[in-house]
Amino acid sequence: MTIALSIIILSTVIALGKLLGRCKIAGISLGVTWILFVGIIFSHFGFNLNPELLHFVKELGLILFVYSIGMQVGPSFFSSFRSGGIKLNLLSTILVLLGVGTTAALIKLTGTDGPTMVGVMSGAVTNTPGLGAAQQAFVDANGGDPSGIALGYAVSYPLGVVGAILAFILLKKTLYRKENMLAPSPAKNSDNVDNEVRKIEQDARSRGLKFVHKKIIISKRKLNGKHLGSLEFEKFMGVSITRIRRAGIEIAATPDTILQLGDVVTVVGAEESVAGMEKILGNSVKKLDEPNLIAIFAGIAAGCALGSIPIHIPGIPQPIKLGLAGGPLIVSILISYFGPRLKVVTYTTTSANLMIREIGISLFLACVGLEAGTGFVDTIVNKGGLLWIAYGAIITLLPLLLSALIGKFILKLKYNTLIGLLAGACTNPPALAFASEQDANSDEAAVAYATVYPLTMFLRVLCAQLMVLFML
Repeated sequence: MTIALSIIILSTVIALGKLLGRCKIAGISLGVTWILFVGIIFSHFGFNLNPELLHFVKELGLILFVYSIGMQVGPSFFSSFRSGGIKLNLLSTILVLLGVGTTAALIKLTGTDGPTMVGVMSGAVTNTPGLGAAQQAFVDANGGDPSGIALGYAVSYPLGVVGAILAFILLKKTLYRKENMLAPSPAKNSDNVDNEVRKIEQDARSRGLKFVHKKIIISKRKLNGKHLGSLEFEKFMGVSITRIRRAGIEIAATPDTILQLGDVVTVVGAEESVAGMEKILGNSVKKLDEPNLIAIFAGIAAGCALGSIPIHIPGIPQPIKLGLAGGPLIVSILISYFGPRLKVVTYTTTSANLMIREIGISLFLACVGLEAGTGFVDTIVNKGGLLWIAYGAIITLLPLLLSALIGKFILKLKYNTLIGLLAGACTNPPALAFASEQDANSDEAAVAYATVYPLTMFLRVLCAQLMVLFML
């Protein structure tokens, strides 16, 4: 097969998959996962790539995808364990372990092939990096064909998306039926922030100045790694920074917050003072447009090297590796978190990060579909694929509902916070979209999702690898 034909097949699969991803049924879309199903259809009808090329492109896509995720979640990874984040991350960890336990129990009870069930588990919680990690662990361990893992993922993924949303609806109509779910729940530091803002507003108006708020981008490199409190903007400029948006995630603006190049901060104060802050912070998108490729490719190289190091664990017959999913994920988290503290610029624009992620996941899913499609129909009809769908439903719903009970009655979480947490623990963007729609005036669901997502993503990748290795 020529290179041109291979590129045509791969590009067509991705383009059609993205087009179908815009379609919604009952307000729910499978999004980018349609690429996987289009790849399966193409492969079923004989359109495929050279196996070596397919393997290379799949692994490259996986690396780009997980590395971009690490760059996004890294800045808030460790801070997510502070204060109330500890409680939320504890519950998300319980949910992950319940999923692993449920999967292990189903393997024991049904006799289903272990690696295939790990694929079913990854699909049931809509975790694509877990699928990649499981496949690579399988290949590293015995060099076998990992397409069975992809088949398990493919058949369970759709119900993984829908099942989570159905669970949220059930919780709303049962456990939270009598509660006022729309009552606002201010963040822990919001009272202090509001008081500071009111003081600045009163001061501005007492001097006949116009009080405004504005989003400003930090584009001056000298501010990279500075503690917000050390700059004393309230004292010298008469303004307050109330929110910080970093890599698409809102984080609290506290004196201990370390600023990073590319942070979008919300500044409030007198109009003249806010204008002065623009000069101090930079607010130049043009300066940030150039992608920082050194940090990206040096990090990927280090991540692949880390992922190739064998780790000996007692009780496991052979050493494990973090692999091409775990290694780059860990390195990107560490680089994006500690880089600014070491005065190293690791900033990548949100659009650039999203582009890398979308290209990575598109290449990966297209190759997974093309790899698994040959036996997909036969698996569904003759090899127990329908049962796998049922197993996936159990893996989706049972841990969710058990964790919801813990969140409701032990941790006393509000509905919006709980379903945001559950969506994050399942790494399920469509579920987050549903959760956010429950109260358009509150960001509780999004905050909970962002709080647990980094740790959950890491645990899902690690658990998928370990489960495959324990079962071989």
